[in-house]
Amino acid sequence: MKMRTQILFAQLPTAIIICLITTFFILITSLIKEKADVILTQNFKSIIAMQKIDRYLEDLNNLYASQAQVTPELASKTNFLENMIERHLVSQEENIKETGEKEETRVLQTQWEEYKKTIHSPLSPSPSNKLYNEIKATTDTITRLNQDGLIRTKENLSTFISNFLFFITFGSIVSLVFGFSMSWFFTGLFLNPLNAMAEIMSQAGREEKTIFLNIKGSEEIEKLTNEFNLMTSRLQDYHEDSLKKVIKEYQILKAAVDALPEPILLLDSISNFIYINKPARHLLKVSSDLKKMPSLFHVEDTWKEILLRVLNTVMMEKEPYHPTKNEDTLSIDKEGKKTLFLPWGYPIKKDAKNGGNAVEAVAIILQDLMRKPLTTVSNADIYEKLAHEFQSLLIEIHMALHLCIEETVGPLTLKQHELLFAARDKCNHMEKLCQALLSLSKADKKIQPLLEEEVDLNTIVQKQISSLQFEADQKGVFFHFEEPPYLSKIKANPDEIKTVVSNLLHNALHYAHVGTIIKINLTEKNKFIEFSVNNKGPSIPPDYRQNIFKKHFKVPGQPEERAGLGLYIAKKITTAMGGKIGYRCSDKGGTTFWVKFSIAPPLTS
Repeated sequence: MKMRTQILFAQLPTAIIICLITTFFILITSLIKEKADVILTQNFKSIIAMQKIDRYLEDLNNLYASQAQVTPELASKTNFLENMIERHLVSQEENIKETGEKEETRVLQTQWEEYKKTIHSPLSPSPSNKLYNEIKATTDTITRLNQDGLIRTKENLSTFISNFLFFITFGSIVSLVFGFSMSWFFTGLFLNPLNAMAEIMSQAGREEKTIFLNIKGSEEIEKLTNEFNLMTSRLQDYHEDSLKKVIKEYQILKAAVDALPEPILLLDSISNFIYINKPARHLLKVSSDLKKMPSLFHVEDTWKEILLRVLNTVMMEKEPYHPTKNEDTLSIDKEGKKTLFLPWGYPIKKDAKNGGNAVEAVAIILQDLMRKPLTTVSNADIYEKLAHEFQSLLIEIHMALHLCIEETVGPLTLKQHELLFAARDKCNHMEKLCQALLSLSKADKKIQPLLEEEVDLNTIVQKQISSLQFEADQKGVFFHFEEPPYLSKIKANPDEIKTVVSNLLHNALHYAHVGTIIKINLTEKNKFIEFSVNNKGPSIPPDYRQNIFKKHFKVPGQPEERAGLGLYIAKKITTAMGGKIGYRCSDKGGTTFWVKFSIAPPLTS
């Protein structure tokens, strides 16, 4: 049965009740009409007949009293009046209704007959006053009987109508309530499958298990149930495949971090362990199960004091912790040899609701001072290899996490949302670390012979501006670059030039105030091409200006999470090329960073 048919069937009780009430009302109205007809056709006609008889009798009596002799004219008038009186007597006999009215009517007929004899008697042609008065008295009696009956019938009819109105009102209310109750019951009975479906579907996002519907109802509901089950089945398959892929990629990433030689500890804000890589577990002699060693308070006292200080410093200052004091050194006897470690702390931040950044966790890396340092070339190779390996994995993990969080592959529970959001934040932080590793690898490769060629600096600047245009639009910052009419080429490695230009543009865009203009200039003078970038942003405090080109340096108090490598890498590349780099600060004009590149000598034929 279709849902439309079921809804019409649910309204059937109300329709039946309304039809019954209408029929009953018509019957009662017909009965009232009959009662009214009885009043008009019986009592009222009897009263009219008696009034006519009185009037005709009076005319007849007066006629005889005024005429001394019987004349043809008198006979004609008396015959007319007698006929009218007898006709109304016949009408009275047909309308007898009240008790005693029949006997009075017979008395009236008898009196009339005697009255006629007196007026037709040759001996005494004049009417008898006694009979006349008796007839008048009898008609008055019959009139009074019908008047009383008329009043009584009217009262009975009023009582009947009052009772009828009460009954019809009470019956209508009861009938309508019953009809609507039955309609409500049947409507709920037919719509129960929809309510059950809504209840089950609301549980689908709160329970971890997959829910299938098994609901019987109308054809439309059964079709909707089948389509929902088919969709759930497909989403379950896709969800399982995506989660398996995420778990697999996470295991690969975890194995890669475990393969690093440096011990790495990941701690939350209350010193509980989030993760410990394999070298750290061997060093601290702990199990991979963090439940057996949940916090730093279970570590040896000497290590606990230093690690807690690093954790608290990073949490308070929201900046990386660089060990510079002898008391930061951690020592441990390993296989009869004393091994020294320096703790480096790095904040792991997430975006806060107020627009700033909050430190969610701290990563502590223990540097082994007794291990032989790698050469510059091997360091660069390791950084680049690790960064590329991590990036390819992180991109896939990030995409899978994004699909899960957006519930593209199916609904998630609240607990699953929390876990996936935390995983995505950690993935974002790992991506930033990979970018820092790639930048370091490019800077550390300066001692390697790089392929040089003639480079058009103007073209490189335009491409880098175009690549940052979307980010600038989002921030509300504008680039202003006037292309020089003529510019010589420089001889250098294009990748290095792109890195220098990109770092300075990124730095200017990051610190520029909203709605300001970043001015970019290229000028050629004295065998050098100067590339300058000016932005309107916070001025560099004088006490920190001598350190801005140092590795990992940042002005204290900066809320943003940055590695502090952009200017360091730019200076390292520029110096290796034989160029110069510097800056100019002005409270009114903002900050200008400039780089001078040597012009390539002209090619000889």
